[in-house]
Amino acid sequence: MARSGLGLSVRDLAELAGVNKATIVRLEAGLHPARSATIDAVRSALEQAGATFLTGEDQGTIAVSVELR
Repeated sequence: MARSGLGLSVRDLAELAGVNKATIVRLEAGLHPARSATIDAVRSALEQAGATFLTGEDQGTIAVSVELR
């Protein structure tokens, strides 16, 4: 959702985050837990592309704000 809102392809995000394209596919599908280093890299890449992560009052709730292009 954040990726597509920013106009990024899976390949684009993988390159920005320095991870394999398959890693992004697995993360988006929620197939299995990711390493914290991978999550940090993807989050950083999304933030550099313009996403803003907002934490909710409920622990574990995260919203992402993007300026649609």
